[in-house]
Amino acid sequence: MAPIEAFDIDRLDPASLPGALALSAEAGWNQSADDWRVFLEQGQVFVIRDEGRIVATAAILPYGDFAWISMVLVTASHRQRGLGTLLLRHCIAELRRMGCTPYLDATPAGEQIYLPLGFQPVMSITRWQGRGAGLATPASLAELDACLVRDTIAFGARREPLLRAFLSGVPELAIRSNHGFVAARSGRLAIQIGPLGADSEADALALLRTALDRATGPVFLDVPDRWTMLSDELQSRGFTVQRGFRRMALNTSQCNGNPDQSFVLAGPEFG
Repeated sequence: MAPIEAFDIDRLDPASLPGALALSAEAGWNQSADDWRVFLEQGQVFVIRDEGRIVATAAILPYGDFAWISMVLVTASHRQRGLGTLLLRHCIAELRRMGCTPYLDATPAGEQIYLPLGFQPVMSITRWQGRGAGLATPASLAELDACLVRDTIAFGARREPLLRAFLSGVPELAIRSNHGFVAARSGRLAIQIGPLGADSEADALALLRTALDRATGPVFLDVPDRWTMLSDELQSRGFTVQRGFRRMALNTSQCNGNPDQSFVLAGPEFG
């Protein structure tokens, strides 16, 4: 196998998207082909190839003065070679050039890689998995714009193209009230509920219950650990913990947006 110095970093092009999708599927992740297209259209994806085959990826999604690093993947045969760290450093350098503070949501194993690079913990998150009740009802398209306004407050940046990409797949899960909103997207394995922004945890709980009643089939949610009313509700519905994440930021412990109004996240790949 070639030494790490022999590998070049390239940009992913649309024709090579199936190779990237194969890598996330190998890892058992939830991203669909549409998710990868979001990275291509709204951010950048960097890849390393070996004999023409994509063996490692990393993506960046800029959100104004901060950005998300995600999809740091290495195929099993090429792990423990430093390819993931090589791509991560490339992403950091690119975001510094753009003037963006890098954020990411790390798995417990990944956290040990990111800490020495200067990333600091910001928030603890739990991924829950279960099934929706399947009581879907139509949603008004007028709800989509209200969701966008709320998301900007909770997340800290306007990400209209991203949410519109989510909502085009599952508009019945675009739900708003006078005190919050929730949206969702269709993943490869499950519906991912989130983001959910609200004025209070009680308001968030009401929205979450509606979303869970409307959703059909497998469901994933990423919930900050501080929101115990939400985790209690998920447990009461038979949801189980899949894994944890730690939100981290480079050289700062300041969270993006308003964490007091952010109750379910869009996912570690999107923030």
